Amino acid sequence: MSHDFIRPKPLDFVILLLLAVIWGSAFGAIKIAVDSTGPFSLVAARTLIGFLALWLFLAFSGGLKLDYARLPYRRLLAIAIIGTLLPFFLISWAEQTVDSAVAGLLNGAGPLVTVLGAHFITRDELMTKGRLLGVLVGLIGIVLLMQDGLAKLGTSSIPGQLALIVAFGCYAAGNLMVRGRSLLTPVQLAASSLLISAVISVPAALWLEAPTPQDWPLPVWGALLWLAVISTAFAFSLRYILIERAGAGFMANVGYLIPVVALLIGFFLLDEEITPMTMLAMAVILISLYITRAAGIRLRKKES
Repeated sequence: MSHDFIRPKPLDFVILLLLAVIWGSAFGAIKIAVDSTGPFSLVAARTLIGFLALWLFLAFSGGLKLDYARLPYRRLLAIAIIGTLLPFFLISWAEQTVDSAVAGLLNGAGPLVTVLGAHFITRDELMTKGRLLGVLVGLIGIVLLMQDGLAKLGTSSIPGQLALIVAFGCYAAGNLMVRGRSLLTPVQLAASSLLISAVISVPAALWLEAPTPQDWPLPVWGALLWLAVISTAFAFSLRYILIERAGAGFMANVGYLIPVVALLIGFFLLDEEITPMTMLAMAVILISLYITRAAGIRLRKKES
């Protein structure tokens, strides 16, 4: 069977690297903010500020002129909830008990889910023995990482680590759902996703946590602004641009780089410990992603 393959261009690799740095730093920013804000309030602030930033951009660029009657509202709702709101909350909740570096490493679960989804859901990239091997090796790395988290943080970290795996699976599912949404530009799609997420998360935060933003210290506000404007508004627009340019499979390769960035930021800026087991788990997860990617390249060469 042959199917279309979008060959990545040099700019796509630049975008991929930039996204890895931005999202790798996001785990540290969440760690700084969540203890003061609470997970619901963090998500509410992140999505609301991120939406306002994109709305201003669209307002000045004429991007608010749309045929609103033709928009795929059910699809947009699913993308917002599965690809934005759920992972935002799960990651914020999890980082109350899990190191930011561990959260970044577990991001390796996302590309593995994308590989499975590309086979069973979109049929973009069919499963091969090499890809299956990569998925299995990646699962070993995730198990090693969870064992290390259990040893360092106790059983309280296990629910958080499971929540992170689900969150990165949601990101992968969101990536697979985005491809081909031609009625919206990437920025419009990111803005709609953040608007829907904010409409849900802001009332939830007010009801469940009754936040007091005036009491949040300056570093928390700095972390929130970084998360909202850079890691969310800007990076999500880049995410959708990259999916449209190079496909969800290529976008998933950001998982190669995020664990390394998150590990270094956690170590140098947040005084988080890097254990031998953490290094082993990172090596195994990166090897699994390499195996998966190499298998995909071999398949495409064979088809061409």
